[in-house]
Amino acid sequence: MATKTLLITGGAGGIGGELTKLFARDGYRIIVVDLLKESLDNLGEELKNKFPLVEYRPLQMDLSQQNAAEAVFKWCNDEGLEVDVLVNNVGFGLLGEHVELDLGRIEKMLIVNNMLLTKLSHMFGKNMKLRGHGSILNVASLVAFSPSPFFSAYSATKAFTLAFSVSLARELGEYGVNVSCLCPGTTKTAFLQTAQDGHKSASGITKFVSAFMLTPDIVAKAGYAGLQKNKMIVVPSTFLSIQAFFLRHLPMRFISWFVHQKTK
Repeated sequence: MATKTLLITGGAGGIGGELTKLFARDGYRIIVVDLLKESLDNLGEELKNKFPLVEYRPLQMDLSQQNAAEAVFKWCNDEGLEVDVLVNNVGFGLLGEHVELDLGRIEKMLIVNNMLLTKLSHMFGKNMKLRGHGSILNVASLVAFSPSPFFSAYSATKAFTLAFSVSLARELGEYGVNVSCLCPGTTKTAFLQTAQDGHKSASGITKFVSAFMLTPDIVAKAGYAGLQKNKMIVVPSTFLSIQAFFLRHLPMRFISWFVHQKTK
């Protein structure tokens, strides 16, 4: 049987790193695209120690560049690598009052969280459709269900990811391609540190979203299992699933008011 290939963005640490280990455990060829060479090298050493037979193909790249998706796709084609599973994991957030945030960082966030995911899903998804098999896992967030003041643009990027994923799952499902969307809550990674913008308006939302956190391995296991079961929406933990249920059914005006009261 031919070795299946995983392509994961932002897979050198956090949730992405834990997902990568799960695929490596199951014998996949691993392609990880990440910004930091040191993190890629450290992951490679860890994978080789745990899974001596793993084929690991790191690709260092700044995925916030406009043509990053095209560059990743071209690299895979040049290397003769056919991607069976695409995990759009890379992303970052910005905390604080929208008009006080750095506009350049907002633009990079929109590129990484939405444009990159959309392009990669288009290019690799088209190949999967032609072959009649494949899987895509897009990593969103629990805030995809919740308009969140002081997290406005980020929560909107994740609402896009969720709606896009569910729609794409319907389009590609009849061609044998599975699409799942993982919606974790705040996870014990460097996410909150990188999301800070130095403005005082970030303090309230930081405290609010830090009230309940899962570890990356728990989130990754839920996402991996959900993808294998072809679940459209995967929410790790019963507690977060209950939250997601209420967020889906309560009026958006009420949710935004409640979050605003708790974070301002």
